[in-house]
Amino acid sequence: MSTFDEILQWFEALPASFAFLLALPFVIAFVSLLKDAVERRGGKEGRRGGEKGRPGRHGELKILL
Repeated sequence: MSTFDEILQWFEALPASFAFLLALPFVIAFVSLLKDAVERRGGKEGRRGGEKGRPGRHGELKILL
């Protein structure tokens, strides 16, 4: 039996509510990576990131007065 099969059996033995909470961060990370890959492939990054000097981009603070 492979390690992956053992992990799946352990995961199936967990209570459903705990298994859901355990898997949730991995699902969110996967969706985020998938979204980034789709944006890169579709060319959306070029449109969104075109203005480098604009405040509020790339971790800069935006000051509202």
